[in-house]
Amino acid sequence: MPEKYPLISVLVPVYNVQHFLPQCLDSILGQTYKNLEIICTDDASTDGSAEILHAYAQKDARLRVISLPENLGVAHARNILLQHAKGEYICFIDSDDWVKPEYLEHLYNLARQHQADIVRCRYMFLDMHTGAFIPCDHKHKEFLKPAPPAASAQRFQAALDDSQVWLKLIRTALVREHDLSFLPGTIAEDFPFEVLLYQYAGKIIFSNEYLYIYRVGLAGSVSARKSALDKGTLENMLALCQTLKDRGFTQKAVFPLALSYTARAVRRLRKSPKEVRQQTDALCRKAVLFLYENRAETSRIQRAKFTLLKWLTPYAGTGSVPHLAWWVH
Repeated sequence: MPEKYPLISVLVPVYNVQHFLPQCLDSILGQTYKNLEIICTDDASTDGSAEILHAYAQKDARLRVISLPENLGVAHARNILLQHAKGEYICFIDSDDWVKPEYLEHLYNLARQHQADIVRCRYMFLDMHTGAFIPCDHKHKEFLKPAPPAASAQRFQAALDDSQVWLKLIRTALVREHDLSFLPGTIAEDFPFEVLLYQYAGKIIFSNEYLYIYRVGLAGSVSARKSALDKGTLENMLALCQTLKDRGFTQKAVFPLALSYTARAVRRLRKSPKEVRQQTDALCRKAVLFLYENRAETSRIQRAKFTLLKWLTPYAGTGSVPHLAWWVH
């Protein structure tokens, strides 16, 4: 690979994945695109992940390890990785997944050809229970769309449909210029980052190639904890709304859409166990207040719903706000 090819920073947060980590690292080191720096955080792993990382770093100078003193979570680890990235482009890869050899070269060629800020490909699910490989568009029909739309509101929906930060090549300057980062302490931390990324990006390109392999069905995975995911979704939607407001997006169509999805996130919690609804009661009430305070940015019908919800919430019992939000909806 000629030196004219720019440096790509491959960012890999690692925590207790000793059984899958070698395959992940081998797939990165075996890329046909060679001008890489591979930065891995060891998030205080308690298995053999740290030893594997350091062994690989000894074999290939392109790989370096940042050891964190305590387990801080994937969002914090990704933020640290962003701080250390020196490449013209960045690419996140989850440490229990792997990529095909042409993954980075294909994405980079598209970025160069189209002068794109973001390039995304498709991926395959690997079902850990059956061993089957399933194309992503068999489960997520949004991946059949040929390209993301340009309008603010449409880009918001595209970002929610495509909230996998690990599936993209991103121009680093886009992240630096707009000071983008992940929200620590929450589950489903990808999509606030993705929404802002899509709002600020110039050109976005979608590739039809299946170049990323994503494992599903792992014990203890986030996807297996639906209630925790629903709670994380509400936390992230509320944080996203506040961020959009702080960044001056209130006059764009993306803001009322974000408010609408926040209300939807409150309603989704009604299906959670009673103890989860009780634990998230204060969060739900905070969301209702935020919706009410920002109702002027929404349609007349939506304003009426948010006002009614705000009036009725003080009468709702602990854990009952999601049911009330569903009734008002």
